[in-house]
Amino acid sequence: MHKHTRRQLLAAAALLLVGESYAVPIYEGPDVTLSMTGYFTAHMVNSYGETIMQDGASRIAFKLDVPAYGDWDTGFHLEWGVAAISSAQDLILQGDQQVSPDNRDLSLYLRQGNAHAEHEKWGRFSAGKQWGAYYEVTYITDWFNVSGGLASGTYSYGTDGGSTGSGRADSALAWRKSWAFENSEFKIAIQRAAHVADLNISIVDAFGPDTLFVCPPRDCEFGQSHGIAMVYRANVGKGIMLGAAYNRVKLDISSDNGEVFEIINGEEVLIANNVPISASTNTWASAIGAYYGGSPFTKGWYVAGVVQRSQNNELAPVGSVTGITNFFDAKGSESFISYTWGANDCYSLYGGHNYLVSDDPEFEAALVEGDRFKLAQYYYGFQYQWNKRVRLYMENAADASNRVARPVANDFIAVGFRIDI
Repeated sequence: MHKHTRRQLLAAAALLLVGESYAVPIYEGPDVTLSMTGYFTAHMVNSYGETIMQDGASRIAFKLDVPAYGDWDTGFHLEWGVAAISSAQDLILQGDQQVSPDNRDLSLYLRQGNAHAEHEKWGRFSAGKQWGAYYEVTYITDWFNVSGGLASGTYSYGTDGGSTGSGRADSALAWRKSWAFENSEFKIAIQRAAHVADLNISIVDAFGPDTLFVCPPRDCEFGQSHGIAMVYRANVGKGIMLGAAYNRVKLDISSDNGEVFEIINGEEVLIANNVPISASTNTWASAIGAYYGGSPFTKGWYVAGVVQRSQNNELAPVGSVTGITNFFDAKGSESFISYTWGANDCYSLYGGHNYLVSDDPEFEAALVEGDRFKLAQYYYGFQYQWNKRVRLYMENAADASNRVARPVANDFIAVGFRIDI
């Protein structure tokens, strides 16, 4: 395979995974290179008749690369999310007229923090908070400026997917390796993460009707997790990609110190403590994805789709289900399509969808209202690339979710901007 062709494949994959931001050198020397990347984004959003200015997914990152003996490259990557456009917090006045510190949002929070060692022959080894192996496949539809990424199983439980390892995996060890062939490339990613989070869980009717079992802090937890992804890319037309990913984490529900409450007239009355419980289940997600096109928002078409099946990888809104926990099995799909034209690829029309439904008879039978969880959003937008580092965009969402999922998503109209470092 020609070296320049292989470089094009690897560069395209790396560009997509880091989100199209540009690196700015801070220091370049024979022994070390330090660079900064990231972007600032914000938008005005109208939803339910109310218009507010919102932070986008702004971030700032630093990357250090240090050559080592034997053609190895080592270094680290640190990235923080930034909530920058407003410092005002909800003001909660209590009897002593003090503001509760528990209600102050963080304006700077860690997105990634990992170290790596990389070799052309042996691949890339990394440790820390990083993009999960699962994201090697599901990132291909995660390109909307305002929303998206709701149905691929990546951002489990409405978080960044760190505790399960599907999104930005917490405390993970990973190995990635690519093999280049004539006009194509095959890549594998393998990941393992140890216990990274407590599982604060309460189980209704676990010890009879109108009872509530509460697992004490630090007893129940997210246990070992494993992920794997395989991706094939080829220089066919503008480029194609086919991929499959699987991520699994063990939920350890085990304690000798549980508490059992009886619910009497709506009040929880403690009736037993030091109650043993031992149960174990898994949360897993699997996805396949494909795209055509070099990358989104570049000249011509980019068309991508992901479908997923998962178990216990989603959470229904609080109060929507009774009698069991609100974990549920699901199936979903996402798409992202863009068409770009004009000088310097300045104009883009884009759209797509997120569709996630429950696939769990036990969960659906326990819903307070409705017969399933259904999240359905359809997006359309326009982007103007003002210059290499500045974009303006308009993005709308038409929401067709049912009442169970309505607290998770809704219609919106948004206009915004993004400035890359």
